[in-house]
Amino acid sequence: MMTRYSIDFVVQMLNASIFHVSFPALLIPLVKWYGYPNDSSLFQAAAAYGILLYVFKILLSFHDRKQRTSGKVDWEDEVVLITGGASGVGYLLAEMLAIRHITVVVLDILPVKTALDIDSYICDISNPEDIARVAKEIREDIGEPTILVNNAGIVNGKSILDLSIEDIKRTMDVNFMGQAWTVKEFLPDMIKNDHGHIITVSSAMGIMAAPMIEANLENKSTTADYSASKAAAKAFHEGLESEIKYVYKTPGVKTTLVCCGKIGTSMFSGVKERFPFWTPTLEPLEVVRHIIESMEERRGRNQVMLPFFVNFVPLVSILPIWIGDLATRLCGADNAMESFVAGSGKGEERESIKVVDATAEALAQDESKKDI
Repeated sequence: MMTRYSIDFVVQMLNASIFHVSFPALLIPLVKWYGYPNDSSLFQAAAAYGILLYVFKILLSFHDRKQRTSGKVDWEDEVVLITGGASGVGYLLAEMLAIRHITVVVLDILPVKTALDIDSYICDISNPEDIARVAKEIREDIGEPTILVNNAGIVNGKSILDLSIEDIKRTMDVNFMGQAWTVKEFLPDMIKNDHGHIITVSSAMGIMAAPMIEANLENKSTTADYSASKAAAKAFHEGLESEIKYVYKTPGVKTTLVCCGKIGTSMFSGVKERFPFWTPTLEPLEVVRHIIESMEERRGRNQVMLPFFVNFVPLVSILPIWIGDLATRLCGADNAMESFVAGSGKGEERESIKVVDATAEALAQDESKKDI
């Protein structure tokens, strides 16, 4: 799944080797076997590394246990609603859940074309009245959604001066306001039952626009409105988390914030990175796997940051501006949009049933490994 020519693959290998909990148990006896006494600097370094690693793993285990307050999800009681599920990541997520016979509902301006059991409703999520209309139908036909995945999004790829007022309004309405309307519609029942999960799909550009894709005035392509809408969605999600915890006091309602770099769908078709080793393009399935894991584990105030470099974007955003400019040039964000191909992206990422079956088998294998 992860390309071996990326920093993410290197980190994955390190986690499976020198950062694995069993590594000190092999390292320290090996040092002794080579004849180094207990007072040698090499033996003491190996012992110190083992202690630090174990302390870190214990703290990480406590953190994970604190987040998992209610056990894993019981899929028989769940209804998953996905916005923007007719294409891209939303479509793949819907099919991966439907393959496992999980009740899935999709809201999109286009119908979902699939052979699987997915309930699809035509809905413009930027219109709160349309959401209320469809929500009534969903409750009558299927039941109350318990997991809300706010995934719908659009991108214009124009410079600020080339963006029309309607372009900006549409981006904000779909990428941010639509998420607010769906939360207002479906959150009350989650609070009432103290059970639910809201997943907000934001973006690394919602944290800091420059390290991902910066304006290229020569080609008149930028993502200023997209970044603004994703930043608004992220801030709204963080405010929502605080209200769920301190105002409504419903620990059974979980939240997950998804901030990813470039995903290999047609939304950013043609966009290229200067150094893909550091900023690799994500496979849609990789994102879907992490979203499903967040649903299953029901972690409280969870975050999905992909790929690896996204974890450092918040740090870069608070450092001096010249460091941000340097990061922009190093990852190629200063000219990444030169090859951007504008388009709706609808329908271009739909996977065949054979591909979905193969990915489902991969997921099943991963789950069996976890059980072991």
